Amino acid sequence: DPEMSRGLGDVYKRQILNDIITMGLLKNRIIKMGCDFWIDTEEDAPSVVTRMTGIQPSWETTKGEIFRTIPNEIMPSREIPGKFFKQNLWKLSGTTYFEKDDHLIPFKSIDMLEMIEKQKSSFQKIFRNYKYKCLLHFCYVNRHKLQFRIPPELWRRIAPYGLLVDFDLYLFSKSKKNNINRIKTGTEMGCTLYIETGKTDPDIVTELTGISPTRIKRKGYPDIPYTELGTHPVFDEKNVWFYDTFDNRKASKYFDLVYQSNEILDLVESRLESFRKVFRRFKNSGLILHCSMGHYNFQFRIRPDMWKRIAKLNIPVDFYLYYISTPYFDD
Repeated sequence: DPEMSRGLGDVYKRQILNDIITMGLLKNRIIKMGCDFWIDTEEDAPSVVTRMTGIQPSWETTKGEIFRTIPNEIMPSREIPGKFFKQNLWKLSGTTYFEKDDHLIPFKSIDMLEMIEKQKSSFQKIFRNYKYKCLLHFCYVNRHKLQFRIPPELWRRIAPYGLLVDFDLYLFSKSKKNNINRIKTGTEMGCTLYIETGKTDPDIVTELTGISPTRIKRKGYPDIPYTELGTHPVFDEKNVWFYDTFDNRKASKYFDLVYQSNEILDLVESRLESFRKVFRRFKNSGLILHCSMGHYNFQFRIRPDMWKRIAKLNIPVDFYLYYISTPYFDD
């Protein structure tokens, strides 16, 4: 299992990081992001994918060859003495693009999915032969938080192919605030199911599903967590039903964030028809996967079984990531 290797290893990732900083792409609060697609051809040469699809890769590696860097606008490809490729890898790079706003960025893996769909029969044969095939989303941003959304139509397009979906995200500006007191073991992550009920009281969700929320918000009522002592109260603006799960663990560069959604997915699936009626009635519903940690590089993977479970619910999934400085983090 490549397990988050991205097929190219830490040396390649350091090269990307240095190039981003050297090129000054993070000035003026600009975000660089994109999506790549790779297939681990195991004991076969990567050229087998080119023969079957007629598509030339942007990059390919052969197991045992001397490691060489990918050329870019600044530097040509160069060899790294003493380093060798560990995988036979066929890789296609998608369009790199820039955003000025980081609020719920829609990751553009559409170009890769369109390519796969145009060569559907060829790629399906390839996918049956090789276990590890992956859409890799990457992002570099010069702030301490990143929020993005995967809409339900994208879940449905990805689910049939059994692809791994990886995220490799770099947040270069650290928050100095320590307003999350729960973080004591290095990393906090969790999952939240939210259902906005419009003008209807949030208790309607409990009535329809038989599931009690972990918290609710009622429009016009004081929002206690965000109202400090001695200040004017902050009032909720929406009616929202929530079900939250949390997990604290030691800080790590790699973690499988989506495991946090298992409990909520199990809960929804146990009352599937009831929740489907709720989702159809209240359109502003979805999952939030969130993580706060003291390391700038967020890496996580969503496996095919999770994609398929979420695709059946027809709701968006939002990711809220925070690079936070606290006394508990070992930076």
